[in-house]
This record gives sequence, C-alpha cells and structure tokens, in this order.
Amino acid sequence: MYKIYVSGALTNVENPTETKALYEKIGFLCEEIGLQAYVPHKQTDPVNNPDISPREVFEQDKYQVSNSHLVIAYLGSLSFGVGMELAFAETNNIPIIFLYQTGKKISRFPRGIPTVIAEIQFHDHEDALNQLKNILAKWNPEHPQLPLSARQ
Repeated sequence: MYKIYVSGALTNVENPTETKALYEKIGFLCEEIGLQAYVPHKQTDPVNNPDISPREVFEQDKYQVSNSHLVIAYLGSLSFGVGMELAFAETNNIPIIFLYQTGKKISRFPRGIPTVIAEIQFHDHEDALNQLKNILAKWNPEHPQLPLSARQ
C-alpha cells in the first residue's frame, strides 16, 4: 500500500481545531482511495501528547516522511517543522503536493522544490479536498511526477 504523509503546522496555528480537522479530512480522502495516510498530530500532537520528547517527534516524523510515497503539505501557517519535512521529502525524491488558500503569499523557495507535482489553491476546505481528489486520481505512484500541465 502506498504511504502518504500529511504535513501541516501544529504549533501556534490560529484555528487549531479547524486546521487539524482539515489534515484529518485529507487523511480520510487518501484512505478512501486506497492510500495509507499518516497524519502526525494523531500520534504526536503537542497539546494532546506533551510527554513525547522533541527528539522522539523528530525521529518519528522524519522516518514517516522518508518512507512515504507522497507528501501532501498544507502551507496555510508558517512552520519550521513543515519546512523540514519538505526538505526530507525533496532529499528522498518524494513527490509533494501543496495546498494553500487562494491569495495567500507562499515563499518561492518551497514552491521551487523539484519534486513538487502540484499546487492547489483553494477557496474553502471542500474546494481543497475536491481538487486534491482530482489530482490524486491522476497520480501514478509508479511514475510519481505528474505531467507539467497537471501542475496547478
């Protein structure tokens, strides 16, 4: 089964409940189409699992990213952790899909990662999930790079 890592900020997010719900919906969408999703906050949430050490979080999330077939990253909040996860994905030649709200300014540095296969700009979470479902339907894990025309 193909493994998907759902990346997104967990620390100092404005609407943590709503944001985590989006990550979970992304995970559910992946599961519905036969992919195995790893949603970090379900294992190492800084609020719900404060007893897990920073080193354990680092080791677990690095392992999960490095052993994924695809990373789906929400870029709605600034996060050192997400940046590091994207670097691990790029280093391991793992394809990446970005999601962020329409009109949100995103740094060119992560957008320039060569393994980014799609950028989804969305109006609301339903729109994000619909666009993601369409892209995942085109994604072939055996040939993970979508044709350039499929990139958003």
